[in-house]
Amino acid sequence: MSALLDERGIDCLAVADGRDGLRCLAEEILTLDLLVTDLVMPGLSGQALVEAVRGQGGERELPILVLSGNLDPGRVDALRAAGADAVVDKAGGLALAVAAARELLESRGWLRPARSPAAEAPACLCRIALTRTRRD
Repeated sequence: MSALLDERGIDCLAVADGRDGLRCLAEEILTLDLLVTDLVMPGLSGQALVEAVRGQGGERELPILVLSGNLDPGRVDALRAAGADAVVDKAGGLALAVAAARELLESRGWLRPARSPAAEAPACLCRIALTRTRRD
């Protein structure tokens, strides 16, 4: 996902797991425009990461996108209650996840809408922290 977003002019910081995600957020919180996290990660789950960012960190402005390969309505409700702005089933494919990320950034005015041909370039540079279960 970070490679696809990088191709579209969106600067991504990729980390290995939820604990690295928290460390990255502590270091980069004022420069990030979106947090994308997997639900299942070693050390700290995506839901625990969302809860830490929203509850303990008090960060309400940073949009959060959660990706999972195993979603049921109850889990989606729990993630939204924890503070996730969007939840995407990975079974929908990477394009769906990228579209959700773009939508969150567009809704805040940080990217031009995808409707225009010039929309592939961001209106301004966005920095995203991605957490995932393995390093590429």
